[in-house]
Amino acid sequence: MTTAISDMQTAYTDAAGRASSDANKNLFDGLIGGKTLAPGVYAWTTDVNIAADVTIEGSATDIFIFQTTGNVIVASGKQMILAGGALAQNIVWQVA
Repeated sequence: MTTAISDMQTAYTDAAGRASSDANKNLFDGLIGGKTLAPGVYAWTTDVNIAADVTIEGSATDIFIFQTTGNVIVASGKQMILAGGALAQNIVWQVA
């Protein structure tokens, strides 16, 4: 358990230190439901609202980092769909 907590803290700290491109700042005003997202760092100063399934598309080595200073709100039954070989282990949510 100690290793898992340490790994989580390391991932969170690393994610917090990454900068998003201007194109990925406040993308869709945080309304990402129904969208397909490519690898990269995404940052929001708003809530992130997932009202429909979201597709995460990339290879098995691609990294996806989602940062928000708001809340992450997921509607009941909605899913993050992995496509193109994307792996859940390469997705980090940094919610502050």
